[in-house]
Amino acid sequence: MSIKYSEQSRIFRDFRSIPYSDYYYLIRFYEQYDQDLDHLPFDESLIMSYYYANALFETQEYDIQIETSNYILEQSIINNVRYIDGEDVYMTVLHKKAYAHLKLGEIETAQKLATQLVRLDHNQYAYSILLRACFLAKRPSWIRPVLTASSISTILGGIITIIFSFFYLSLPAQAVLLPYGLLLLAAIGLFATAVGYYKYIMSPVRQILKQAQIDKKNAKAL
Repeated sequence: MSIKYSEQSRIFRDFRSIPYSDYYYLIRFYEQYDQDLDHLPFDESLIMSYYYANALFETQEYDIQIETSNYILEQSIINNVRYIDGEDVYMTVLHKKAYAHLKLGEIETAQKLATQLVRLDHNQYAYSILLRACFLAKRPSWIRPVLTASSISTILGGIITIIFSFFYLSLPAQAVLLPYGLLLLAAIGLFATAVGYYKYIMSPVRQILKQAQIDKKNAKAL
């Protein structure tokens, strides 16, 4: 089912006249007439809630956006509503809801929703990006400081090598070990970071994508 454009009530007509990019005005208008929404036809109230949730998302009001999204998802399923103004209600709202949970630090919830999105449509790149962001947020705490230390060691090693090149005749032979040691530590750190990134981020994301592709093929075969 797809909700089509309608103009049945004055509140709905006024809401439709607001540019959907004017997020703060949409929010103020919706909240001003919040008590009247229960008396509107279902399609009008759901459309208004849909754009209200989008405005909340764009203004980073994630707590209220999640609450509104739960209502929209529930009503869209109960009433078999798939599209609003040509947009997939379920997938659009679920994607923004998952992102909101991620921004609020609710990583496990965000990851579960992102995984669900990937399994529903593994070809949508935005969903895999969101899933990767969830695993990135869960990465071991040692990865970032090791990467930072490796970068600093690389820079210091390069600087010291350049400086030593001007005084190499007067420097003891052991002095060359300092820049080489720094560069070796940097290489080890970068290698460890790359392994950690693959193990804790890339590999689980690829496994989920692969399973989603397998499930899709099996569903088509039935």
